[in-house]
Amino acid sequence: MAFKLPPAKVHSYVTKLLKANLIKNPPVWYPATSLAPPSPTFLRERDPSSSKLNPELDYEAQAEARRQEEAKEAGIPYTPSAKSSSHNSKVLTRSSRSNKHLRWKSERPKTIVYPEDRLRRRFYEDHPWELRRPRCLVETTGDGTRRDWSTLLQKGRSIADLTGEDVIQYQMYLMSTGKSEREAYHVATEEFYLHRAQEETEARVAKAQAMAFGLKPRRSFVMNGLKREEEALLEAEKNAAKF
Repeated sequence: MAFKLPPAKVHSYVTKLLKANLIKNPPVWYPATSLAPPSPTFLRERDPSSSKLNPELDYEAQAEARRQEEAKEAGIPYTPSAKSSSHNSKVLTRSSRSNKHLRWKSERPKTIVYPEDRLRRRFYEDHPWELRRPRCLVETTGDGTRRDWSTLLQKGRSIADLTGEDVIQYQMYLMSTGKSEREAYHVATEEFYLHRAQEETEARVAKAQAMAFGLKPRRSFVMNGLKREEEALLEAEKNAAKF
């Protein structure tokens, strides 16, 4: 049966083999695991119990303490360097450091910010009802990014296809020509209002023409529901009168 050693005890096991002279040269990873021994758990924590170094010291202080310990074991007098002596005077003790500095900082992705975000936020704050307009998300005219934003209304598109995103891209183009953000916003929204007014006028004229040719206006879903409710009430009254 093969001997299975837990990964957390590999360092202590190799240390015993070195003391018993069963291994002549330590592995390459041995000094690194001596400074940062593996944790017995899977939690991200620092367990300095198996190391003689102070976990609150930074890397330079730990290296200086390690050199002092090696000189003591070899019986050589140790003289600290000027850099280490000046650095040790700046080392903070556990009592002078708050607990928040000892916590692990979780890695978070950086916030991605685009220049259109600020323009988009301002436009929809001034025009909240544009978010309620139905919009088709299926691209049927090819690549939507290859457009000429020198004009608000793109070639081959109707006024009904105009959205707030077109206004934002048109404002970005105007800002690239040298206009300020305020001037570009004023020009883009002014053209946007003209196209919206033209759309409403065309819809009103088309409805008037249809009524002139005898087309009956279609009732809305609310009116259809009210009519069916009245019919159901009348039928219930007739059935109740029979009894």
